[in-house]
Amino acid sequence: MVYADGIDERVPVALRVFGKQLKLFRELASLSREEFGRQLGYASHTIKAYELAQRIPEPETVKRADELLGARGVLRETIPLLEEVRYPKFFRDLPKLEKECTKRYSYDPHCVPGLLQTEEYARAVIGWYIPAFTEDELARLVSARLDRQAMLTRNDRPAVHFVVEQAALERPMGGAKVHREQLQKLLEWVQLRNVSVQVMPTNVAHPGLDGAMTLLEMPDQRTVVYVEGQAHGVLVSDREKVSRMAQRYDMIRTQALDLDESLQFIRKLAGEV
Repeated sequence: MVYADGIDERVPVALRVFGKQLKLFRELASLSREEFGRQLGYASHTIKAYELAQRIPEPETVKRADELLGARGVLRETIPLLEEVRYPKFFRDLPKLEKECTKRYSYDPHCVPGLLQTEEYARAVIGWYIPAFTEDELARLVSARLDRQAMLTRNDRPAVHFVVEQAALERPMGGAKVHREQLQKLLEWVQLRNVSVQVMPTNVAHPGLDGAMTLLEMPDQRTVVYVEGQAHGVLVSDREKVSRMAQRYDMIRTQALDLDESLQFIRKLAGEV
């Protein structure tokens, strides 16, 4: 069902409320979408997407909108709620931790890690979800995934390391063109001094058979682990369990191709050598 204002009923309430408030304050300020967009630094279609709850704005965008429209903090108050609905419920803990962590290590067996995905590749991966997302839902999830990549280039850049299965890199999500562009983007990411990738050859037996896992070291030096399965995610903080999983990751990392070998493998797969 679509409401009279054009907003899909499946959109989270917090996002619908923000969209309506934004439109109300814009109209009270006697600004068209084009005029407000110019002030905010966005095209009119982006303002429309915000008002129709089709996109989730970044916190800084919300703060700027509140200031420009004289909303007196009303829009700013929605920021925590918007952050809550930016990601699926089972996944929300990880993006929060990524914004604070000093180190992040992950083992990714199924596809190129979300933090390294291009927009089209992310759209292809998320687009395979069953039951299928609507176009608006898909656009929001892709946008949220790309937003997470800001952690790779933030001022206090954390050390970020990935061990990715060979089969995951070979899987042509989105078709040959999207796949090739994704591999080329991956080669760009590893040029950052804080980003490194190792490839796990398919013919190597290793202790990662339980699936994907992400280890995050926090500013207080504690380490937490995030593990994800079919539409559910679990955050592990128990020291003994974290220690066992860290040992497992260390072994996986040791068995993978080294950094230079991995780079050569990706270049060859991308057709650059």
